Amino acid sequence: MNILFITWDGPQVTYLESLFLPIFQRLSGAGLQFHVLQFTWADESLIECRRQACRRAGLAYRAQPVRRRPRALGGLLSVLEGVRPIRRMIAEQRIDALMPRSTLPALASLLALRGHGLPMIFDADGLPLDERVEFAGQSPSGPVQRLLREVEARAVRRADRVLTRSHQAVEILLARGGPGTAPGKFQVVGNGRDTERFDPGDEASRRRMRERLGVAADAPLLVYAGSLGPQYCAEEMLRLFGFVRRLRADARLLVLSGTPELLRPERFARLAPAVSCLSVPGEAVPAYLACADLGLALRRGSFSMRGVAPIKLGEYLLCGLPVLASPGIGDTDAIAADGGLLLAGLADAELERAARWFRDQVLTRRDAWRVRCRAIGIRHFSLEACVDTYAAALAPLRASATVLPLRANPPHGEPR
Repeated sequence: MNILFITWDGPQVTYLESLFLPIFQRLSGAGLQFHVLQFTWADESLIECRRQACRRAGLAYRAQPVRRRPRALGGLLSVLEGVRPIRRMIAEQRIDALMPRSTLPALASLLALRGHGLPMIFDADGLPLDERVEFAGQSPSGPVQRLLREVEARAVRRADRVLTRSHQAVEILLARGGPGTAPGKFQVVGNGRDTERFDPGDEASRRRMRERLGVAADAPLLVYAGSLGPQYCAEEMLRLFGFVRRLRADARLLVLSGTPELLRPERFARLAPAVSCLSVPGEAVPAYLACADLGLALRRGSFSMRGVAPIKLGEYLLCGLPVLASPGIGDTDAIAADGGLLLAGLADAELERAARWFRDQVLTRRDAWRVRCRAIGIRHFSLEACVDTYAAALAPLRASATVLPLRANPPHGEPR
């Protein structure tokens, strides 16, 4: 079965290479062959790197340019310009199903499938429209938001399968799809990681990495890996680290991010000598995580966070790191509590309590935590477990996969 995966990614985003390619490569063993069309505004050198990564994984890749100006209209124009390439790939690659990830790729797919009976798998990718309202200042009643809400609802109704990252997202999207939306089309899938890459390493490898960072072998090391933005609680993370430093003056904080410039120096001037903010290649991340003592997964609670599954949570646990996490993030509360501490809030009193827990409960039993967290990570975030959820979602389509010709009246009831 040939599936065209359609995604929309900026230059700083590595989800295609780090998350999806390993999943798609494993699924090829189950008879599912993926092809990639990526809407992007990356430069040609980065596009070539992505093309080579897809080639190594055995996937065909095509980049589709995104217009950046004017801001909202440019995105819609890019969608329209992407319809013809999608249709061309359907014909040339004998595509059996489209798999758009998130809203704008879903719009391009809906337009490409007008008059076409191919199945569609909608990877809803959390609740991105709600994130734009809560964290990017987009008006919930503005024309762009209203248009994309309609696209989201139509994609849910048109899709043969809808992939989400949490059970809470299933309930929300089922309601948005409206009457007649079948609950059975939804499947919660994971964000799995390769357990051979993300692992705790050994004492010697952890010591070598600390030496590279200039961190003493017995100094407490906290790490944050991921994006930096309004929802990721950078201020609270720094306040927490300040409380840790009061208890252990030798503590260090390592921030790994593709946009380190967003952690402005004035935010942590007092802590500056103890804070390192780096941008490192994806393949280097596991070694940095493994040498730390605690993984930070603070996130501002909101409606949109019900739909996410933090990738960093699995990476931390697989590398043997206990986690300090915010509650109400997708379905992860129980996992985070089992593998670390779930914060009751972000007030100073709670952050200070977390700092004492780190000193008294983690640093005194670091080896035991490493073993425990690794086991939790394998159970919930292994690539194998993740691939199984995708295979289960796609099995009904694979069983009936055929290449259907263009036709005026497709079997789905949704107008397109």
